[in-house]
Amino acid sequence: PSAPSTVENKAERAAAPAPGAASHNPYAVLNWKSQLVAQLERSKRYPSEARVRGEQGVAQLSFSIDRHGGVHHARIVHSSGFSLLDEATLALVARAQPLPPPPPELAGEEIAIVVPIRYNIR
Repeated sequence: PSAPSTVENKAERAAAPAPGAASHNPYAVLNWKSQLVAQLERSKRYPSEARVRGEQGVAQLSFSIDRHGGVHHARIVHSSGFSLLDEATLALVARAQPLPPPPPELAGEEIAIVVPIRYNIR
């Protein structure tokens, strides 16, 4: 299994609402962010070859999520420094779909997300 990540600590920044977005229930947005990060973490797999080589790092994953939880335009915006970890990050977002749909408090048809995916060997 993959090592625990500190991504949960960054859930606050994982999905910033668009400027001017309505926020009638701030807990709905926070709950959604927590669910999103948890689902991504459950889908994470540490590549065994990377683990054997001692490769560790953080890949910054960017994507858009539609109103049904579908993922679009997934890409690495900052590499972990290791191609196996970056490839595993793109695979995890595909495996995690559908993600929890955004709450109505977030405006727009698609919500832009950037989330750090941390790979640590313990």
